[in-house]
Amino acid sequence: MKELLPFIISGITVGSLYGMAGTGLVLTYKTSGIFNFGHGANATIAAYVFYWLHIEHGWSWWLALIVSVFVVGPILGLIMERIARQLALQRTSHKIVATVGLIVLVQGIATIWYGSDTLPVAQYLPKGSDSFEVGGVFVSYAQVTLTVISIIVVGALYVLFRYTRLGIAMRAVVGDPDLVDIIGANPISIRQMSWVIGTTFAALSGVLLLPLIGLQAIALTLLVAQAFAAAAFGAFNNIPLTFLGGLGVGILANVSKKYVLDVSWLSGLPSSLPFLVLIVMLLLLPKWRLVPPSSVERRPPLAYRAPLRFRLGTAVPVLALFLLVPTFAGIHLSYFTLGLTQAILLLSLGLLVRTSGQVSLCHTTFAAVAAVAFSQFSVDHHMPWLAAVLLGALVAVPIGALVAIPAIRLSGLFLALATFGFGIMVENLFYPLGFMFTHLADGRRMPRPDFATGDKAYYYVVLAFLVVICLVVVAIHESRIGRILRGLSDAPLAVATMGLSTNVTRVIVFCISSFIAGLAGILYGSSANFATSADIRYTAFTSLTLIAILALAPFREPWFALFMGFTAIIPGYISGEHVNDYLNIIFGFFAVQVSLQGGPTPMPQKLQAYFNRFGRKPAAVATQVEAPPPVAAPEGGPGLAIDGLTIRFGGLVAVKDVSLRAPLGTITGLVGPNGAGKTTTFNACSGLNKPNAGKLTFQGRDVSRLAPARRARLGLGRTFQRMELGETLTVVDNVALGRESSMAGGKIFSQFAARPAERRVTHAAAWSAMETCGITHLAELQAGALSTGQRRLVELARCLAGPFDLLLLDEPSSGLDRAETERFGEVLTRVVQERGCGILLVEHDMSLVMKVCSYLYVLDFGQLLFEGDPQAVAGSEVVQAAYLGGSAAIPAGAEPEVQS
Repeated sequence: MKELLPFIISGITVGSLYGMAGTGLVLTYKTSGIFNFGHGANATIAAYVFYWLHIEHGWSWWLALIVSVFVVGPILGLIMERIARQLALQRTSHKIVATVGLIVLVQGIATIWYGSDTLPVAQYLPKGSDSFEVGGVFVSYAQVTLTVISIIVVGALYVLFRYTRLGIAMRAVVGDPDLVDIIGANPISIRQMSWVIGTTFAALSGVLLLPLIGLQAIALTLLVAQAFAAAAFGAFNNIPLTFLGGLGVGILANVSKKYVLDVSWLSGLPSSLPFLVLIVMLLLLPKWRLVPPSSVERRPPLAYRAPLRFRLGTAVPVLALFLLVPTFAGIHLSYFTLGLTQAILLLSLGLLVRTSGQVSLCHTTFAAVAAVAFSQFSVDHHMPWLAAVLLGALVAVPIGALVAIPAIRLSGLFLALATFGFGIMVENLFYPLGFMFTHLADGRRMPRPDFATGDKAYYYVVLAFLVVICLVVVAIHESRIGRILRGLSDAPLAVATMGLSTNVTRVIVFCISSFIAGLAGILYGSSANFATSADIRYTAFTSLTLIAILALAPFREPWFALFMGFTAIIPGYISGEHVNDYLNIIFGFFAVQVSLQGGPTPMPQKLQAYFNRFGRKPAAVATQVEAPPPVAAPEGGPGLAIDGLTIRFGGLVAVKDVSLRAPLGTITGLVGPNGAGKTTTFNACSGLNKPNAGKLTFQGRDVSRLAPARRARLGLGRTFQRMELGETLTVVDNVALGRESSMAGGKIFSQFAARPAERRVTHAAAWSAMETCGITHLAELQAGALSTGQRRLVELARCLAGPFDLLLLDEPSSGLDRAETERFGEVLTRVVQERGCGILLVEHDMSLVMKVCSYLYVLDFGQLLFEGDPQAVAGSEVVQAAYLGGSAAIPAGAEPEVQS
């Protein structure tokens, strides 16, 4: 133990700073719903200001600390609050990109200001000579000071957050800002205070860490990012646990230094360990802990898609221009080759981020692994060049599948965190090893093919790869896998409850993306002839830069990659030491701006209309084709049975001992006041909520433990109270997903493409459902451009297109006017009569409920209050009391009244 004591003591010092930074991060996340990836950037800014004041201008350390922490920190907090306020309703990917853009922006400015080398900073607190002995180990007063400061400020934050009115308001501001406003507190002021405190904590940690690690933008940013592991230990919610997590991470990382001294291949473990802890905690935390404070998001901007004839006509001159590049590029040709490889990498990343809605912050890791594998196949094992390229890229596929494991249970922010940690961990732990980039300074040799050793010939080789990959990516978007990926991006719950095994889909897209990223890494390495761990294009930081670049890219596939990929040629024509850093400033700044507005500015309507003139008018579609009816049980079949359903969320009982029946061939109503537990019951029926007690039976089969997709494939479909549509998909593609999701199911090859017979069935089902709902005239419009009432009809049509025996409709008439509601009721009645299916209807429009339902169940406070036919419900005093209030409401725990 005595041997470990020095490492433990130094670990406590560093860990307390991690814990302090982590608590500031948790505070801002809890109160704004924005996880600040740029938390380390705020710490970096304060550290550079301190260095500028104290080292360069000779200010006393305490005055420089006051200015850099207690002046710069609050200013940064107010700026961050304005950014967070504008990001609050943006999609999760934009929230991530905006804060990542801050990292790229600050890194560029800092590197231009002070260079990329690490600048040492002497300890300005009580010097190391001022120390005392503990167990034979000398402890400096500086270490004690750092630890005590951290404990005091975190303790003060905990007291503020837990026991003061301001703290209570901070905790309430995310859950119900309107309520905070009603009680006389300004939610904006509360969030401002939270961000001021959080960024001040980041600034203080950055300034205090400065003597321990020196001044270097990337190192300081990523070191403070180790606070992410502390935040994960505290489940992104608990301040004391976050601080303890920081202490634990610091101690573990420092103690590991002792054990790696004799094991050279573990030399990167201490710096990797915090990110390993981050990944492990994300995998171990219960899923309910990984729910963002707010899930309300704006609709994504509509993406214009030009007619096929226009796209093909544009592709010809673009390809011709690429073919002519060697004739005018001259000595800059290598930069154009680099641009081609970057375009391939952006195509790969775009497939994940833009198409499937999953953010990866470790894409350069795939490129690096494939480059190393290629070198081993080609140089060490003398394989033919093309075979080595394809096999090297294939090696990245299982790495992509490994990264997809967190994607199965994580999404959005937490998937980005996991991939961020994975990329840094691999770089620190494995890059320096002999089986990766080797211990040699020049790394691994990356040969070119024998027939293209020159720059001009090799350019055409890379161009050929780019063209093929563009065609493959476009084919993916036009096929079944492309449609379900876009559905997964915009409406993940919907495609899961329509029969798609989304876990399989996520693994597939990660594998495809990692293969293409691997090709980009190999082709880039061969263009440079060597691949080294020091090459910025293989480092984790470049993954952040790529996300910022992708955020700025206009147009759709593959044009966004071609357009932004060739920003790589700019350094070839503009000389200067810091050209790439200036580009990073531009990328970072505009990534923030674009994210704040919800994405790139859509193409003007007049320009869209002009381009549309080059396309053919869509042919009239024969909508009289009837879709094959779903395979349903005979009218009056068993349908859905719920027995003793109970659902708890922590200490809250949302649904208690509810039993009901929804037979086929009839419409059953589930009604009750807001908050009665209706949607919670629906989610349990679909498999989105796990019951704490009770049994769910469908068609005589126990489905209580089945996944949502499996229940859907058995014939249980649904709509959602908050609509789940593929906003950027056309109406017909949205409706087709109702049938296609179950066809794709959980089989890999079924998800890729549809057989001709399946395409015919899907087409007929989609058009029949749209005709039933009266929306065939909207078929080619994007769902995001429709009114609320039209979108409700699209969601119903998607449900009708599926092979479902029982439909769970959650407030489907919301947003419809009276005439539309009347027609809607007629549609429901006709569907049941013609198909023999059943409907369980949650609806607040009681006139519609009374008209179409044969039997009603009434919930109140999660319990079954009454059941009976519509006339009995209308005349029930306890039902009237539940809706209107009054003494007739039944006491808690009483048996429900049943009227047959």
